[in-house]
Amino acid sequence: MSLTVLIFEKNGTIKEQTIKKFNELELYKKAGLKSSTGFNNRTIWNVDGIKGKSYHLSLFGKIDGRANSENKYEFPPPVDNTLFFGNCILVNKDDDDVPINMTKKEWIEVYDHLYGGFDDIGDDDDEEEEEDDDLPRTKSGYVKDEFVVDDDEDEDEDDAEFEEEIIKPKRKTTKRVKITKLSKPPLVNNFVSSEKQPLYLDCTGELSEEEYL
Repeated sequence: MSLTVLIFEKNGTIKEQTIKKFNELELYKKAGLKSSTGFNNRTIWNVDGIKGKSYHLSLFGKIDGRANSENKYEFPPPVDNTLFFGNCILVNKDDDDVPINMTKKEWIEVYDHLYGGFDDIGDDDDEEEEEDDDLPRTKSGYVKDEFVVDDDEDEDEDDAEFEEEIIKPKRKTTKRVKITKLSKPPLVNNFVSSEKQPLYLDCTGELSEEEYL
């Protein structure tokens, strides 16, 4: 009776391998090893309730080996920190401890289950968008916060800058008055005439303005 098992190659890839006559003592040969020394059952995963199926998975491998022959596959706990060498083999058994077929697709489902499932990143994005739906938004569609200013506020500030009245200082004007010097009184026989000469202001000149900044 043939049996399908999984081989975890040292480069980290998984492939299905069909064995015509299953013999657990000779599994090391399917792993490409010359000797069974150190090639033992390292852990058993018992998983129930995946699409109505139960799995009893046994992992066979070596934990001693040569450098550069380390297995790069990341196994679930409790062997997630165990370093394996060469190829490893996974065998599935039923509740009566009888070996049964195991496919790569089934292992991926079991793998996710052992790690508690993987969250969908897209779901988190949707939740964040739903939380933002209740928040106030600007006309451009952005959520208002202390760093985002509404479009109307920007327009009001711009209008205020242009509508601000520019007040220039008024120019002061002064009147300039032309004053004519008094002429000397006429001399009469070398004596100053006692007659007082009237004083006149010459206001015939035009007034002018001076600008003060």
